[in-house]
Amino acid sequence: MNGDWVAPAVNFLRSLSDPSTGGARSVPNGPLTLYGTCYSQLGRYYLGDDRANFDEAKRFVLSCQDEKTGLLIGPELANAPDMLGRYDKEHLLLHLTCTAVAACQTFDVPLQYPIRDAYRFCELNYLSDWLNRRDLKDPWFEGNNILFVGQLLVYLRDVERHTPAQAALELWFEWLDNNIDPTTNVWGTDRGGKVAEAVYGGYHQLLFYYHEDKPIRNPRGLIDTVLGLQHRDGGFNTFGNAGACEDVDSVDILVNLYKRFDYRRAEIRYRLKRCVHHILTSQNVDGGFSYRRRSPFSHMEIPDTYTDADVSSAFPTWFRIHTLALCAEIIPDHPALRDVKFNFSKTLSMGWHASPASWKLEVTLPQMLKTNLLSFRDGFPEQRTTIRRFGGKVLRRIGLR
Repeated sequence: MNGDWVAPAVNFLRSLSDPSTGGARSVPNGPLTLYGTCYSQLGRYYLGDDRANFDEAKRFVLSCQDEKTGLLIGPELANAPDMLGRYDKEHLLLHLTCTAVAACQTFDVPLQYPIRDAYRFCELNYLSDWLNRRDLKDPWFEGNNILFVGQLLVYLRDVERHTPAQAALELWFEWLDNNIDPTTNVWGTDRGGKVAEAVYGGYHQLLFYYHEDKPIRNPRGLIDTVLGLQHRDGGFNTFGNAGACEDVDSVDILVNLYKRFDYRRAEIRYRLKRCVHHILTSQNVDGGFSYRRRSPFSHMEIPDTYTDADVSSAFPTWFRIHTLALCAEIIPDHPALRDVKFNFSKTLSMGWHASPASWKLEVTLPQMLKTNLLSFRDGFPEQRTTIRRFGGKVLRRIGLR
């Protein structure tokens, strides 16, 4: 396994573009979408594609911004009904706006208009009421909602210099701190939410804790919880065949906590190697990725993003690339990752990552040995040389027997 996966992935994302408009499709031969335009450009940027130039795409993206509200409304949502499945119009519009804002900031393209629709979240009474309406029994869905508001508050504070945004962000954090389950360090597990869904949702809020340098209350419990989700196939779904979101949500947590806390580091390295294998063996022949194997997919029920089973599309390809980039932060020596110069989104969003100021990867020999022995113990034969050389005494000494 080597970096041969990169060029096909780039070519797939390039194939979605329409040079005449600057837009791109979410799915091969589908209609142009704002989602597809942003995800394809960001995915290419993550892989260092020197043709990932937003100059062509920006006219399409900026043409989608509504002057009155500042929201970015792509053609895939322009005539959407008030509900698509479980997703209401607010959820859809905030999601798409946050996606487009992250792309514009990554490529240094300023928006044409202020995001006035987000100003309501700077009114503390409104924000408090909005937060208290979140149903944490459904933590994955609500984790996205909470992310959108947090990302917009940071944007208003840092880009628009909208003064009330800082107080609103403080209230936002206070609410999160008061509603977290201290046992798992995610939201909703003490309200009846499923552990896996709370991890997938909690990833979104935790991004802000890293970005704003807020303390993680129970990192060991969180690491234990996330590692407990990994299936033998390498994906982070206990039932197997994990989707692109499930993997990135889990991997992002593990990578960020690996950098901040010395706990189960050898095992995290090993688990990331398994996830890389899981992702790359699911790459399609056209170079892209489907959301999960053997299942049709649509991004939040939006018709223009629908694919049949095992068909590549922009959203999962973007997220798979980001997951591999995160893994490369901890296992840069992996044959499939070591020659790839990855990038991350420049601004706080899904797709963003930044190391603590003092971070430097240092893998000790005992940690490397333990990682290899874990691989051998679980039936990954590439480590046979290690086990023959060091034998059972080492296994016993480091607690694996």
